[in-house]
Amino acid sequence: MGYDTLAEKNVKPMFDTMMEQKLLKENIFAFSFASGNKDSSDLTLGYYDKSKMKGDIHWNPVEYKYMYGVKMDDIKVNGKSTNVCKEKSCLITFDSGTSLMSMPSYAEKVFNDAGLPTMENPVKC
Repeated sequence: MGYDTLAEKNVKPMFDTMMEQKLLKENIFAFSFASGNKDSSDLTLGYYDKSKMKGDIHWNPVEYKYMYGVKMDDIKVNGKSTNVCKEKSCLITFDSGTSLMSMPSYAEKVFNDAGLPTMENPVKC
């Protein structure tokens, strides 16, 4: 699903090939992540399953065409702005292949100063 900049040299990514061959209803893919036993997680190619979402979709342009970097305006915790993107532009990367969260040092400082959890400042759940 990655961009060709991440692909093996001289190997076209699968999704690019599918688009080129016009195999998809739309040139989109979607992930649905489920927790518990109620639903199952899935990947859809060429469409998204509206029954697995609430609210409206807000489409955003990919700013960093390497790992799907999308501009982020802010992070809110309990409805309160962290202002993490106030001083510097923020990108968020949607990565279905990791369970890790990382952030630049300036963002970690904003979170730590606000008493929000980070790897260096864990909060017991």
